[in-house]
Amino acid sequence: MLQLAGNLLLYWAALAAIASVIYHLTGPWWTSPMGRHLGAYMGALAAVLGLVAVRNLWGPFPGYPVLRTVVFAAVPIVMTRQLWLQIRARRPGRRRKER
Repeated sequence: MLQLAGNLLLYWAALAAIASVIYHLTGPWWTSPMGRHLGAYMGALAAVLGLVAVRNLWGPFPGYPVLRTVVFAAVPIVMTRQLWLQIRARRPGRRRKER
């Protein structure tokens, strides 16, 4: 029962990752550093969720280990970028830009 609940939550999350596709197609994510980060973060999360959902449904497939390595590598890359943005935003003496 717990396995089924976990799988259903995974599929729901993978389906919700469609928000990433919508954001990439409709939002001007490339116009700011935070927008580019958000686009990369959403894309990496959607890729991981999608890959795990596909793997759960159909099992391992040819090229899966390579694809898994590439997709999973995106997460620490975007998280490192997020850390850098947070550190940069909190530097002493940095002032917020007026809109």
